[in-house]
Amino acid sequence: MPFADDLGVQSLPNLPGTPFLLSVSESPERYRFELMSDSLQGGAVVGRFLDEISPNVNFSFLRAQSSATVEAAAPTFLRLTLLSGYSFSRVLLPLWGNGQVNMLLAAIDHYATADRL
Repeated sequence: MPFADDLGVQSLPNLPGTPFLLSVSESPERYRFELMSDSLQGGAVVGRFLDEISPNVNFSFLRAQSSATVEAAAPTFLRLTLLSGYSFSRVLLPLWGNGQVNMLLAAIDHYATADRL
């Protein structure tokens, strides 16, 4: 598992998809937005905890997926198609630090369903 210190934050905007970074707090279990592209509400949520923001379709099931990623100490992948036809995939990659998973590197990829093409 990669170390959080090895992450080149300045290179995140060059990654495919729409990347963002979450820090992990264990007691209580919470996730804070550390870095995010403007297309995902960047300025509005950076520095805030996941449970403090208004619901957003891009973050559907993010708390559950984050919890599973931390517990498994392994990457997780979610692909979701909503009734509205909006679809996306999200991957969460755990990063190690201070003897535990302390950061999650995430990326979202948006796409149209077959009936919307």
